Amino acid sequence: MDPVSGEGLRPWTPIRISGPPRDPVVEWALVAAPFTQPFFEQSADVAMAAPFNLAFARRTPLAALERLAREEPGLAPNGLIFHMSRCGSTLIAQMLARLEATIVVSEAQPFEALLRAHRLGGDESDGDVTVRRLRALAAVLGRPRRGERRLFIKLHAGHVLDLPLFDRAFPATPWIFAFREPRAVLRSQAREPGAELFPGTIDPPPRGIEPPGPGAFDADDYGAQVLAAFCEAALAGAPSPRARFVAYESLPEAVARTILPWFGIVPSDAERERMHEIARAYTKRDGAFDAARDRERVSEAIDRLAARRLDDVYARLRACAAP
Repeated sequence: MDPVSGEGLRPWTPIRISGPPRDPVVEWALVAAPFTQPFFEQSADVAMAAPFNLAFARRTPLAALERLAREEPGLAPNGLIFHMSRCGSTLIAQMLARLEATIVVSEAQPFEALLRAHRLGGDESDGDVTVRRLRALAAVLGRPRRGERRLFIKLHAGHVLDLPLFDRAFPATPWIFAFREPRAVLRSQAREPGAELFPGTIDPPPRGIEPPGPGAFDADDYGAQVLAAFCEAALAGAPSPRARFVAYESLPEAVARTILPWFGIVPSDAERERMHEIARAYTKRDGAFDAARDRERVSEAIDRLAARRLDDVYARLRACAAP
């Protein structure tokens, strides 16, 4: 393992954090291209497939990341993107990535590793260590390489459970929470279940949710409880003057109408056109952002589950949503 030094790491990017919570290890790679893939993990995989990184990828203690952040701090985040899951957050991030001089870090594994270590007891200082590490990670991932002036961070759906830590780490940064009609989310999850809804992915599970016992396990009900916990965590942050709630059916227009002004950005005509192009591509590929599609009939089981677990919290989200 490399020694604790930031000097020799300046060309490198932290792509993964692994190891036990009390002694994590940072894995580094040379990343030639900007983070233009929909997810950070995809950019990391492309980088790790390069022969140089296969042969010479570096591993350091976490202290090296913190030292590099002090020696070469990057951009402060202009905005954070939290979301319910399956609600248009990836399109939001991809549209923001079409802005000039902008870095978008989308669902980077190192953030998950730091938060998981905190949840499992790796930070015994009431979150102070995790807050410091979150700042350091953002500072290093947000280092300008091509004259960038803006940084946006899109988190995993479950990271809204750690919203108080992000508020402490980035107290001046505005954030949004994207959400969607729960039957549409449950229908999407039924077709292709996301890892965030499986027991053990968020460990310990969100408050108020009992881990599955030895008897029969209702995976759909468990997943609906987790989605409700995400929404409740976002609503707990609603009084913040830095919070904004964005409904799925308002996309993609809400990016220019609501999100960019909230993040303090006035796009150029060329930037608007690039954002429109990626929005058109998503709509053509997925039939996305069609409000009528979300009102299509769902199974009775999904309808009952949404009514039992999610309709109330969804109504409260809509009451908070941007016009």
